Amino acid sequence: MGRHTLPMLTTITTWLSMRAGLALAVAAMLLLTAAAPFDRHTSPARIATLHHDPQFILQAVARRMGITLRPEIPAPDVMLQSKTPLSRMQAAAERQWGFRPDVFVTAFAQAGNEIYLIDDAALHERRGSTLDDALAHELVHYLQAKYRKDILATDWSESEAVAIQTWFRSEYMEPDLVTMFRTRSR
Repeated sequence: MGRHTLPMLTTITTWLSMRAGLALAVAAMLLLTAAAPFDRHTSPARIATLHHDPQFILQAVARRMGITLRPEIPAPDVMLQSKTPLSRMQAAAERQWGFRPDVFVTAFAQAGNEIYLIDDAALHERRGSTLDDALAHELVHYLQAKYRKDILATDWSESEAVAIQTWFRSEYMEPDLVTMFRTRSR
């Protein structure tokens, strides 16, 4: 092997790892959203709503990540499935991933600084999740990209997002879920 072979192999290995990480993240996202009971070309039958203001969620996630928010970096626009045409989300996904999902997916679209969220209440209930913690997950990707300049197509970026989503759910949402379920059973 020549002296240039090792750096080239390292570069190829890094590239392949990033592509594999992106493929795994996209596959996981599509599998998680594939279980929805309605046609995701239309609005869900029951719409989930945020319990917390998006700015509160952003601040909590930034604190957890050790990031200080800066006013010159705009917060992302939040695009809910029930209010956003599928074609808009597809165009954003195609710019980012190079393909158009057939259905609405939850994702952070870096180029447009937009977060797309599925707001189907039944889907979140089945998963034991909330719209708030789904937003927290995507805000992690926003902070990774816009503040830390991370490459989002890695296993680490997705692992960090899942960990902070889980933390946010247990820290800010589980008491609300307990209250909500108690109210329903009366």
